[in-house]
Amino acid sequence: MQAEQESIDTALIDLSDQKYFYTDQQGIEELAGSVGFVGLISPPVLQAKHKGGFRVVAGFRRVSACISLNLEQIPARVITAETDALYCFQVSVADNAATRALNMGEQCSLVENLHNLCGTKEAVSQALEPAGLRVPPALVEKFIRLSKMPDEVRQGVSGNYLSLNTALDMESLSRASAIAVAGVFRKLRPGLNQQREILEGLRDLAGRGETSIDSMLEGPEFSDITDSYDIDRGRRFSLLRSLLYRKRYPALSRAEDAFYRRKKNLGIGGDMDLKPPAYFEDTVYTMILRFSSARHLCSHAEALGRICRHPDLEAILKREIEDTSDLY
Repeated sequence: MQAEQESIDTALIDLSDQKYFYTDQQGIEELAGSVGFVGLISPPVLQAKHKGGFRVVAGFRRVSACISLNLEQIPARVITAETDALYCFQVSVADNAATRALNMGEQCSLVENLHNLCGTKEAVSQALEPAGLRVPPALVEKFIRLSKMPDEVRQGVSGNYLSLNTALDMESLSRASAIAVAGVFRKLRPGLNQQREILEGLRDLAGRGETSIDSMLEGPEFSDITDSYDIDRGRRFSLLRSLLYRKRYPALSRAEDAFYRRKKNLGIGGDMDLKPPAYFEDTVYTMILRFSSARHLCSHAEALGRICRHPDLEAILKREIEDTSDLY
């Protein structure tokens, strides 16, 4: 890089000029503390502007930290106003690559800017490689798609609580629904498979034409779960999963609830278990017996006799389901 290191007046640096801006601006206060203690170890890269002053090419956080410390002058590497934009982006990427990895959100913003310059995903990929960042054309295409989605979705990918593939799976949602789903993921921080499960359940319910996803999530049934911050995230996800299941499969859910309530009344012990047919589509139940001796097996026989006479077993076999609507 052909750049001269100079001492630059901070008043001449135009932070509002964000031509090469694509990085998160977190941790500036901590960085300012470091600069105040040991000085500016790695000078930012600035580009002279034709009408005077400078724009930042690399080091937005460093410049912001120095300004917050009221430093009137800082050392900086300065490149000419005639330097082309693509090269400036490459310098910025190389500068960042030397200190940290760009997160998904930053890569998305970078790719969006470069795509406007280069025109094709292949050209973007080729431009980034010399700067030390390998982004295959297929990933470039995904970032371009992500760049067209709401900021809340992009922030979820950047914040690592929304996977890139899940975000792209939300492309078909309305803007309001995509924002609402991203908000739920921000609150619950579910894993990849859990994200897919939630999205699939919401899509299924919305596809029945009753209401939109954003309306569902804003309603008390869902928001009372997602906004209950006194309950840990894992428990809130379990409650949300249960709610989605009950709403998607009300008959099956009621059958399961009735079965497990009555099974509990049967007093089946740890060495014995009663399994219902899969999805209650058959009439054959399975009784599992575990024993270590003949005497142990005989004790099961006595328990089985008691269970066979129990009215709840007959109710289970007849599929008698009580009205449980008040429970939900």
